[in-house]
Amino acid sequence: MAIPYQSFEVQIESLVDFASQDRNGMNMDALMAAQQMFPYFDMLNGPTYVKLVKDFWVREEVYDLEAAKAEELQVVTKDPS
Repeated sequence: MAIPYQSFEVQIESLVDFASQDRNGMNMDALMAAQQMFPYFDMLNGPTYVKLVKDFWVREEVYDLEAAKAEELQVVTKDPS
């Protein structure tokens, strides 16, 4: 399915959303501070390279496993070497 590059919208999410945890009664700030884990989570929630993500998905192809196996069998039948 061909989708124009300009029509892609990359949704950027945080892998760990501390604000959401706070809203749900799970305040993890003290625990993370005691373990000095905030730099790690800053790295995880760091920059998303939107252009790189778009370049990947515009070139992505999806293969049906059964169709790929049938094609492989056909090629091997033609030339067993």
